[in-house]
Amino acid sequence: MSVAALIDHAGAILVTGGLLDQAAPFDEATYQAAVTPVETGFVVPSTTISGLMRRFLFHVAAQSAAAAIYGAGTHVGFAFAFLALGRAQRPGRFQASGIDIDPAATRIAADNARLLPPDLPLVCRTADAVADLAADTAPIGLLFIDVDDPETRKGLYPAVLAAARPRLQPGALILAHDPLVPQFAQDFAAYHGRLRDDPDILGPVILPLDECGLSVARVVS
Repeated sequence: MSVAALIDHAGAILVTGGLLDQAAPFDEATYQAAVTPVETGFVVPSTTISGLMRRFLFHVAAQSAAAAIYGAGTHVGFAFAFLALGRAQRPGRFQASGIDIDPAATRIAADNARLLPPDLPLVCRTADAVADLAADTAPIGLLFIDVDDPETRKGLYPAVLAAARPRLQPGALILAHDPLVPQFAQDFAAYHGRLRDDPDILGPVILPLDECGLSVARVVS
């Protein structure tokens, strides 16, 4: 199966499950034209974001009409850039905010972002995502969770979800990276349990796009 076919299949799974309203066919040429600055210029000390995952993040954001994209634990902004660039393929104003608690990583993320189109509404900030989410009430249409604490690793995912929940408007997508990593199994059991306990959230659906995977859920009300 080709890369495009795999992405289209993943999109069809989400549509069938009610997590996406629609999923247009993936367009490799559009993707390549948009992400060249990321692939060729970004400083990325290390990443587990595979080529297939990059394309899917771009594609799913392109299907979204989210007016606000929030990234919790965006490190140097690599994965998050694909979401912002994907959303930019769809008409409508939006704001993408990448948050990481590490000042050094955020400085790299800000430098990386300067390589992107100047009109791309992407900002990178240093903050504790849980506290930052709780400190505001502005609606969020797409939440990307990839926090990775040196001690608790993915253990903060439930706290991020809880802090974001009042801001997640109906139709909001919740993407969480790394559900298939064995060492994070307990962390994801707790996170997925919180999702399943919320009667107004569909999912999670686990997409095995690569060895790390992506957990997808949607707020319905």
